[in-house]
Amino acid sequence: MAERGGQAAADGFQYQYLVTLEALLDAVEDRFPGVASALIEPALTPDGDATDPDAIDFELVSHDRLSVRAVQVKSGGTGTEMSGPEAFGILLRMVRARPRAQTYQLITNMRLHPKTVQLNLALALDDPQKVRAQLRQLMERSRRWHHEPAALSDDEVDRLRHARVVVDGRERFELREQLRERMRRIRNEHRSGLGYESAGRLTNYLAFEIFRRASGEFSGVFSLGEFREELLTSSRYLAYELGAFDWGIMVGAVPAPPDIPRPDLVSRIRTSLADSSGERIVARCALLGPSGIGKTSIAAAYAHDVADSYDHIFWVNGENGASIRASFQGIHDVLPHTDMGAAADSSRLRTRVRALLSASPRPWLMIIDNVVDHEILQPWVPTSGRGHVIITSTNQAKWATHRAKVVVQSMTPDQATALIRMRMCQDDEWDSHSEQTASGLAERLEYWPLAIELACGHLAGGEFGLNEAARYLEQIRDWALDDTSSIPDGYPHTLVGAIRLALRRLLDKGDEQPACAGAANALFPAAYFASRQIPIWLLYFSTLMSPEDATRVGLRHPAVLDATARVPFTVVDMHRALRTESLAQRDESLCALPPQEWSAVHREGVDDTISVNEIVQHVIRTLAERGSGVSGILSQAAYHAQSWLTSFNEADDETHLLAVLPHVQSLADHARRLGIATDVLAVMWGNLAGIYVALGELAEAQAALENELAHLLARPEPAPLLELKTRTQLADVLSNTGGPATVWLQHLHHARDLARQLAESRPQDVSVVVANCLTVLLNQIRRGSASAELQGLVNDFEALHQQLPHTPRSHAQREIGRINAALSSENLTNEEVEQRCRTLLDSGDLSRPQSLQVTAFLTEALAFQHRWNAALEQLQIIHEYMIEWPLHPQLTARTLHNVGLRVGLAVASGEPECRAACIALVGGAEPSPVPECRPLLSLLVTMASRMPAEYLSLEAGMTCMPYKLQTLCLLEAVCDQDHDRIRAIYRSMADLDTDALTQDHEIGWRTLSNIVTASSVSMMLGGS
Repeated sequence: MAERGGQAAADGFQYQYLVTLEALLDAVEDRFPGVASALIEPALTPDGDATDPDAIDFELVSHDRLSVRAVQVKSGGTGTEMSGPEAFGILLRMVRARPRAQTYQLITNMRLHPKTVQLNLALALDDPQKVRAQLRQLMERSRRWHHEPAALSDDEVDRLRHARVVVDGRERFELREQLRERMRRIRNEHRSGLGYESAGRLTNYLAFEIFRRASGEFSGVFSLGEFREELLTSSRYLAYELGAFDWGIMVGAVPAPPDIPRPDLVSRIRTSLADSSGERIVARCALLGPSGIGKTSIAAAYAHDVADSYDHIFWVNGENGASIRASFQGIHDVLPHTDMGAAADSSRLRTRVRALLSASPRPWLMIIDNVVDHEILQPWVPTSGRGHVIITSTNQAKWATHRAKVVVQSMTPDQATALIRMRMCQDDEWDSHSEQTASGLAERLEYWPLAIELACGHLAGGEFGLNEAARYLEQIRDWALDDTSSIPDGYPHTLVGAIRLALRRLLDKGDEQPACAGAANALFPAAYFASRQIPIWLLYFSTLMSPEDATRVGLRHPAVLDATARVPFTVVDMHRALRTESLAQRDESLCALPPQEWSAVHREGVDDTISVNEIVQHVIRTLAERGSGVSGILSQAAYHAQSWLTSFNEADDETHLLAVLPHVQSLADHARRLGIATDVLAVMWGNLAGIYVALGELAEAQAALENELAHLLARPEPAPLLELKTRTQLADVLSNTGGPATVWLQHLHHARDLARQLAESRPQDVSVVVANCLTVLLNQIRRGSASAELQGLVNDFEALHQQLPHTPRSHAQREIGRINAALSSENLTNEEVEQRCRTLLDSGDLSRPQSLQVTAFLTEALAFQHRWNAALEQLQIIHEYMIEWPLHPQLTARTLHNVGLRVGLAVASGEPECRAACIALVGGAEPSPVPECRPLLSLLVTMASRMPAEYLSLEAGMTCMPYKLQTLCLLEAVCDQDHDRIRAIYRSMADLDTDALTQDHEIGWRTLSNIVTASSVSMMLGGS
């Protein structure tokens, strides 16, 4: 569509002002020496003459108002051309209007005619007579300008030799992008910072200031000083105008910058990251060194030092898979994105975040702190985008071959002494003796930051302060010599001695200050939790209360005591004692939700956390594992940690559940490492397995349940109820992963016998488990596994179910099993299934997982009734949950499978190409549906498109899921008649497994696949 005149004029002015802005940026960066101002649309020459005011759009002038460069800007639409005579005429007007200018430029975005190119070459000749001759030849056919070359004075010819036509081939968005980046770079050099949106806002503002001068304000003068002041305007002012800062935004627990800078290391990080192999290749730097050497604080120092250079700074806790996942969820939540479906599992979440970072035009920094396992981290690290990644790790061997690495060593003597001076707070009394003592202390501590912090914590709390340094050094030497086996390779013996002395100091003060003894004892469970974000109230009860006492008093977690509670010491006092000795630090809150969004079990104080350095944990674990009490430490911590986990799970509080999960995993890992198994640990394994199932991590769930069952079977005294629950869970997991039926059926045989044994003594507990067993069995029947053995077990559990009391929980589970069976056996009409689903959802007796499952069943029932809008409404509920939380991917997979088939067949029957293929293949087609089924297909494709293959078959029997979901994607492309997508998807399906589609129960998907494939082939052959 052709531009209207007004649009073309506005576009021309916009282009002119952006080019003017670019020239001002050139002047600011001294690319035009001597420039002091820009004259915008100058009506008068610097001498005061008003000759041809329209010949010049802007000129750059010196302090004496001498013209350094005169510029005319000409823009044109797509395909327009700048002719030679037109260019000559403009340049001639310019040299006559500004006879004293040093240079002249005609800047245009139009294509140059060959004669214009020749004009540029002619003007570059050294001999003026040759220039005149070339001009006469070029202009000889021009009606307007053919007389001018001969009439030119020698002075005019000489000035024309300083004129050029400059072609600007950039699209308008490219010019704007380059201006943004230049302004960001200039402001970053002045530590002012600029984000992506604020750069656009500043571009518009400066263009407006140019417009003001073009309209006559300020006599058209934009001095370089004024321009620089506007360009470097206050960051606070920009943020106020924008509503918020859009650069230097820190996401995650970014520590404060260290008190003592270590600029040499920060500079080495900057150099490593600057050496990137490409604009969109993410540069990575590994920051390596032992624990307590200052890696985290140096990474934080870099983040704060260069915060103005990045729009976002992401801090990732790299300690384990759960902590990485939680950090990436936080990153995902703050990144701008459209609705892309749910991050229903770790693989999908990392794929999504990496894609968003790769696509973002904004520069970002990601710091992955405290990486323990190189292999766990690798899939998460972004590789594409305008970003940098810093990784901190104590595992130097795994990063030995990394190209860009900075090995962190001890502080310099001056830095270490300065840290002691700062911590001892003796500036007023500091003298040469103090300086000498601090220097000697730093040297004996081998300039190790954590050792210095521990020493200062000890000395600052004493009566004589730094004067006690000699005695302190003797004490830590004795502690270290007494415990050489606990000193890891590469660590100074003084550091281990300092940690042990700090622990002894807490214990020694325990008689008079119970909180100090409590803090010392708290270090032992803390050593087995993950090192970051340890909930202080969880640690408090893990220290103070045994499982037996907690059971006796009916403690309900997550427990928080009020100020009136009668306790030996408060959590605040315990926390203060730990921090006083520098053995723990305050850490980021577990949750930042406002109180109105808290779950039923979320209490004030639950979110307070601390962190404990890894080397402190190591030394404390070494001490614990020499004695016989480590089993009790682990069991007590496990009791409280798994209670927190269970409470948050039952309250549908996914935020806290995922935050506590790393600590439960850490306890389980240490128990496995030490070969310790207790009843409490067994219960923790079972609860952990339930979370793994919800996350779709079925292999981990199986391992946890097998650990639990092995312990239960080895007990001197049987635990039949726990064994019953464990075998039922394990049978469910094994059946869903396609394990041998003989194995999981054997677990259900044992479960049946245990249920009969416990039916009278624990009827309500058994009722729930029996309902779960029936659900497992009926799922297998629905999948076509109706063996005599399986049917016999169903009959046995049905008989038990009739004898047992029906609790709301067991009734709901049993009803869910019946609905599930009815959808496959069709012993209920779709209307009856719908009614049962709605009754359950209205009852209020369902947990969130049950509610989602029933919603999925309701979606299926509505789809089978062709009530597409109602089905879409229910599917959106599942989709919205998926967007927010990473749980229950198996439910998503089943919904995609079952609803996808029904919707796919309906959509295909209404698509002409598919309908023709259907008639050709099966001799007929369903009646054409109403168009409302198309949005359902689009939503299903959205939900499926980024779901990794390993999560598409979480229920045995859902075979060929990648192929089936690609069939839906291909169907959508056929409906859209998108030939490029059709070809791409069709090719991608060639290597996908389809063997199981030949089975009898796959006739629906086989039919849909054949129809869609045939129609896509037809379109490719007949289309393009």
